[in-house]
Amino acid sequence: MIEMVIVVLIMGAMAAVAVPRAMRTTPQQEVHGAARQIMRDLESARMRAIATKRVVRLSFDQANEFYAAFLDVTAEHSGDISETVQEARASRFLARGSNGGIPGAELATHVKFGSGQATTGPLGGSISDAIAFQNDRCEFDARGMVRPVAGVRTGGAIFVTHERDASVVAAVTVSGSGAFRTWDYRDGKWR
Repeated sequence: MIEMVIVVLIMGAMAAVAVPRAMRTTPQQEVHGAARQIMRDLESARMRAIATKRVVRLSFDQANEFYAAFLDVTAEHSGDISETVQEARASRFLARGSNGGIPGAELATHVKFGSGQATTGPLGGSISDAIAFQNDRCEFDARGMVRPVAGVRTGGAIFVTHERDASVVAAVTVSGSGAFRTWDYRDGKWR
């Protein structure tokens, strides 16, 4: 019996040391998780636009590491969005945080918008901004397509990095037709 008690105590001490280490997340896991969450939120915005047959906008605030969804609430479905609290609440999703009373989502701790050490985007071309959408926002029309800018349906990309390790970068790309993909930057290449 004494031997069993000693074995259980030793196993308990080993578990007390091992479990916290196993529960820690790495910078790669944090950044990849943030990119996947942004992709899911973009997909939700697209589906909300299709379901309501109205324009839905995701607006990214780089300075506050925050983004919010807004739904066109005009009676005539004009697609005009002013980014008000009413429009954010009408979107009926993305309320995991708040910025100035606007419900939305904050990036995970230690994750920020940025391209870190990546110099080119996953689809080629240089990175000029962490949010590669005009005016840092992505809009979906009633068909779920990216709303055209100057008559052209172009997508964009959102880059996130770890504040403690600039070599850890992920991206979410959106095509003009509303297709999404997440990318990880490792060893100088996007995968």
